[in-house]
Amino acid sequence: MCTFKKICVTNRHLSERPLYEQLERVFITSKPDVVILREKDLSEDEYRKLAYKIKVLCDLHCVRLVVNKYYEVARELGTTVQLSIIDYESNDANLNGLPVWVSVHSLQESVRVRGSGASAIIAGHIYETDCKRGFPGRGIDFLTSIVEQVDIPVYAIGGIDQFNIEEVASAGASGACQMSYYMKL
Repeated sequence: MCTFKKICVTNRHLSERPLYEQLERVFITSKPDVVILREKDLSEDEYRKLAYKIKVLCDLHCVRLVVNKYYEVARELGTTVQLSIIDYESNDANLNGLPVWVSVHSLQESVRVRGSGASAIIAGHIYETDCKRGFPGRGIDFLTSIVEQVDIPVYAIGGIDQFNIEEVASAGASGACQMSYYMKL
């Protein structure tokens, strides 16, 4: 049984279609295990409206939804929230047992998260990516070092495509987060 997770990270600005239509296409052509709804430019109210709509679609296709940033929306929907390490550490008292995936960008950050109650780590960026233009990827050794230091799932993000995803899996990651691949299908 394969436990390596395929994770779709949304960015409606990268898609030629409305996000709902794009995700329908993604679910039919390349069904991911998880969708991280990462629409950073929306207010919490705008995000909430979109999240409720996308949650129905995810449930229909048996795809897990992870809410980005808005932990109260995640609580309302009964799902996981994904936070930066800064947001995680500054809101720890407000999370009250909510499942949390924490984004880290260094081995030191992953060690800080280890044992803190986080459900998973998103480590990045592994390869060069347009999202982090001008910043070189941290590389597969960075990913391996995090996987070796923590005992919770580690999901890789950043520049992952069909040519390097096997390298990510071989490094011990529990899955790969991809944005461009899914938003441009």
